[in-house]
Amino acid sequence: MASADVNGTWTGSLSGGARTYTLVLKQTGTQVTGTITGAGTIDGPIEGIVDGNTIRLRDESGYAQTPSLMVKGDRITGLIRGTTLDLRRVN
Repeated sequence: MASADVNGTWTGSLSGGARTYTLVLKQTGTQVTGTITGAGTIDGPIEGIVDGNTIRLRDESGYAQTPSLMVKGDRITGLIRGTTLDLRRVN
């Protein structure tokens, strides 16, 4: 199965949260690099791996890592610390 395409700018939030997250992702094969803003202490460079329709991201220090998130077209969703993250591709 081909890996999902996650290139582009994604915005969204955690359910019930007032904070808006913005991810700018660049994908080469299954490797992903980019930046995150709106996440507070982990704002900055991120990297990750796409495996089929899932993506795992972490900040460059490796300190904060997300669980596997589902990619469906122009949407990325998943649970982070028990709260639903919902991101949509804006370009």
